[in-house]
Amino acid sequence: MSAADPRRAAQIVRAQRQNRVGQIIGWFFILLAYLLIAVIFLTPMLWMIGSSLRPSPEVFQYIFPLSWRTFIPLQFTLQNFADIFGISEQGRALGFQFGRALLNTAIVSTAVVGSSLVFNTLAAYFFARLEFPYKKLLLIFVLGTFFVPQEATIVPLYIVVRQLGFADTYWALILPWYASPFVIFVLSQFFQEIPRELDEAAIIDGASLLGVLRHVIVPNARVGLLTVSLLEFQFIWNLFFWPLIATGRKELQVIQVAVATQITQRDIAWGRIFAGGVVASLPVIFLFLALQRYFVEGVALSGLKG
Repeated sequence: MSAADPRRAAQIVRAQRQNRVGQIIGWFFILLAYLLIAVIFLTPMLWMIGSSLRPSPEVFQYIFPLSWRTFIPLQFTLQNFADIFGISEQGRALGFQFGRALLNTAIVSTAVVGSSLVFNTLAAYFFARLEFPYKKLLLIFVLGTFFVPQEATIVPLYIVVRQLGFADTYWALILPWYASPFVIFVLSQFFQEIPRELDEAAIIDGASLLGVLRHVIVPNARVGLLTVSLLEFQFIWNLFFWPLIATGRKELQVIQVAVATQITQRDIAWGRIFAGGVVASLPVIFLFLALQRYFVEGVALSGLKG
């Protein structure tokens, strides 16, 4: 054994130790970054939850300096939740119907997602798998509508809805959103990843174009369909401007409009606003937690991350 062998072995051991130290430092900074991101995103949520569980006069009392009192109520109360659901005497007197608003929002969101999946899936299949003249030009036109500000279309859209006789109905909240250029684009990306040989094999077996869509495309694009369903549900659930304009009936109020009614010219009921915000956030959070595996996989496959 030469004298160089022990020195080489020592260098290898030293290099391995340095690699371990480097890995530990790298994992430390990654963990630190994750914690920082978690703090940035969770701090407003924790403050909202804490503010919903305290009397309104105490909401902004401990904002500065920042301390544990900012997030943990000193006078714990469920009065704000009792008010917005009409359980308390004050809530009944003011006629709060947050339960009805939640039901309305769930009905509208579910109906929009269901109709959106049908029509946008057909459109995405049209662009992703079929060949026809001016295909790219038409796709650019469809995607271009996605960049038109909602404020620019809100008045003509309301005029159309009113002339159709849908004002102050569920149809006014559902029909304007059954087609989405964003969903069409995302689904078309999923459909393009499916091998075309499967289409050809199904057609040889006698399947029609709709049969190919039903038996080949849809089963192989379930992750994409779940991803866009979650995104669409979240978008519709958080809508405020259009539901505020489309209907003036209290029986058709959605949750975001119901929360906004706590702001009046005389007073701002911060406690009830935060309680309503918590109630409005929970369904979306639970749905995301239940489907997060499909959502992450869908984002990775569709290229949304890039």
